[in-house]
Amino acid sequence: SNNLKHPLYFLFIAIFAPFLGLTEAAGILPDGPLNASVGGSVWFNTTLTEADGPFISVIWTFNVTDFIISYNPSSTDIFPAYQDRISYVSSTVSLELRDLTLKDVGEYSVNVVPNGGGRINLDIYEKISGVSIKASTEQIIEGSSVTLTCEASGSSPSRTWKKDGSDLNLSENVTLSEDNTVLTFKAVKKENSGEYVCLVSNPISSSEAKFTIVVNYGPENVQIEGKDLINENDQIKLICSAESTPSATFTWRLNGSEIIGSSAEFLKEKAQSSDSGTYTCEAKNTVTEKQSTAEHELHVQTGCSSGCSSSGCSAGCIAGIVVGCLVVVAAASAGGFTVYKKRHNRKPDPQSAEQNHVYEEMSSVYENVGK
Repeated sequence: SNNLKHPLYFLFIAIFAPFLGLTEAAGILPDGPLNASVGGSVWFNTTLTEADGPFISVIWTFNVTDFIISYNPSSTDIFPAYQDRISYVSSTVSLELRDLTLKDVGEYSVNVVPNGGGRINLDIYEKISGVSIKASTEQIIEGSSVTLTCEASGSSPSRTWKKDGSDLNLSENVTLSEDNTVLTFKAVKKENSGEYVCLVSNPISSSEAKFTIVVNYGPENVQIEGKDLINENDQIKLICSAESTPSATFTWRLNGSEIIGSSAEFLKEKAQSSDSGTYTCEAKNTVTEKQSTAEHELHVQTGCSSGCSSSGCSAGCIAGIVVGCLVVVAAASAGGFTVYKKRHNRKPDPQSAEQNHVYEEMSSVYENVGK
């Protein structure tokens, strides 16, 4: 521009600006700071309108360097370093700055004669990108120390953590680093399982990453379900259960000897007397490498038809019944001997010869029983 050929003009402005109203005044620029992204653009809008003119002179300054000078509406000088990056609206002395870089961060001021001036700060940020959460170990085992690190690119990132959609509850066991980058579990527990979200943001952008914690634990609370008394040729069905992540594998033993099969269910269609004994279920977690066992006593009744009840007495109960029956028989025999002995000793009424003979035979029989 031809205006750049008059250096005395700029000297005049620099010397006499304080006396011409080129001082800071409220209302010319909004409260700051302005936030923008690298590669983006930003508007510096004043509160002036065309009706506020005419403007005798306008000077825009970045930090301490002038970059726009206008001393009448039709004559505006934009310094070369800014000519391709600025759109200037002389009617309101507002401007747009494009293709921003981190070097554009700083204070921008405007002085307008006779309307006053103002200043505002511009902050420029790189957009948040590449957010991820990395765990200190692939297999998270109950009781171990674990860290989750929230990584991200971008300017001035701030981090916020959530668990299962709610704010993260910190404790002596669950802590965050000072900048919220590292989440630490001193000794991870089953209840720490869940989805963790790290939200990374700055004034111009935000992004998040998710990570699901699966705490491997167990096996715990191993139990065997099934009948403890069945009949010969009936089906044997025992089910072993255990609390474990991942699911436990199972090994069955009978009286200490391993049984073929690794299912949680032990099944045999026809029981034999040799199937009686102590059944042991051993549950094992292949990740935690821990194991736990449970035992179950099973008795197979032999010599019993299919109509026998498998929910009846135990072996001791059956023995008691047998003994009781023998006692009853013995008592009945003794009572019968006493009755007939009395009859033998009683003097019979005069009877015929045939009746006397019957009494003699009966006496002979019961005397033998008593012996």
